[in-house]
Amino acid sequence: MDDGRIAKQKKSLSDWTIAHGFFSGAETPTHTAVLGAVNDYLTARSLGPGGRERNAETERLCKINLAMLLHGQPEQIAIVSSASEAISMVARSIDFAPGDNVVIHELEFPSGVLPWLALKAKGVEVRVVAHKEWEVGAEDLLASVDDRTKLVLTSHVSYLTGARLDYRKLYERLTQTNTLLVLDATQSLGVVPVDMMQADIVICSTYKWLLSLHGGGVLAVNPGRTADLLPAYVGWRSVEERAGRERFESFAYHADARRFELGYPSYPTVYALERSTRLLLAAGIDEIERHVLALGGELIALLESLGLAVTTPAEPARRAGNISFLHEAAGEVAERLLDRRIFAMGSDGRVRLSVHAFNDRSDLERLRACLPACL
Repeated sequence: MDDGRIAKQKKSLSDWTIAHGFFSGAETPTHTAVLGAVNDYLTARSLGPGGRERNAETERLCKINLAMLLHGQPEQIAIVSSASEAISMVARSIDFAPGDNVVIHELEFPSGVLPWLALKAKGVEVRVVAHKEWEVGAEDLLASVDDRTKLVLTSHVSYLTGARLDYRKLYERLTQTNTLLVLDATQSLGVVPVDMMQADIVICSTYKWLLSLHGGGVLAVNPGRTADLLPAYVGWRSVEERAGRERFESFAYHADARRFELGYPSYPTVYALERSTRLLLAAGIDEIERHVLALGGELIALLESLGLAVTTPAEPARRAGNISFLHEAAGEVAERLLDRRIFAMGSDGRVRLSVHAFNDRSDLERLRACLPACL
């Protein structure tokens, strides 16, 4: 990205510790600043009480950064072990009764499906909305909502197709009901704007578009309609008082998002996430989005010129960084690209190419030269 602020942040390709490709929807290359952040954590480990103070301060700053990315407040952010854990915690925090239902859709990642299937034993109905030409819209989901719908879960951007859902429109309608909206921003936060105040809960992993590491999950809680949502789990970090005789008799959850935090987070991940979110904020999400949508449009044009069935919408407002096309031998295509040092995801009958801020036209030219021989 030669004309945006991210170029000033990365300075040169040497700031990335490995060659990058089109793999951000699965893993991102490690920025040297993130590598330095992990080393900072390892140094703090040797400082005793001073190290714990550094950990607490880094976690505080990390939540401030995440709140800025999500247009919320730091106390509305919890850091857990993964997005999967976050979704499961939410699933177990809702008082379901037999006959209640949840609404999901066919383009959802397994972590957004399995926790609800586990509730079928309690008599909870799982309503799966079919896609229409590889897209699911707000109206499609709303058509399955009734007065027994406790929750709608959807990804902001599909891991499978790259289509972006208008969650703001969905939430506007759901606020007229008692149905909560859980938004999985794993494939969007860090590359396009996300507003946590336009959903009840936003969940995100840390090792994809946020440029951090495994071992973390973001759980952002909009307090507007979730004050009565209490975790089914409890740990020493979840509660207000941890000392005194009363701790053997009762406890009170924190009123804010900390009630979902059981114990210490993965501090290497927190250090990395604080540094990577600082990079993203300095670059500017609007600037990153502009770059990614422009480069993604060129990528779609390239794929269509090869006669490939692209499932990602061409219209910029309906996509983010993931671009997918159908192929019956998707895994083999990805392997052939890998042989040429181009990283892509090939599974589920589609090849996914992900564009982030560090990608540029030289990556497209590499792909243009190599892809025809890999199909």
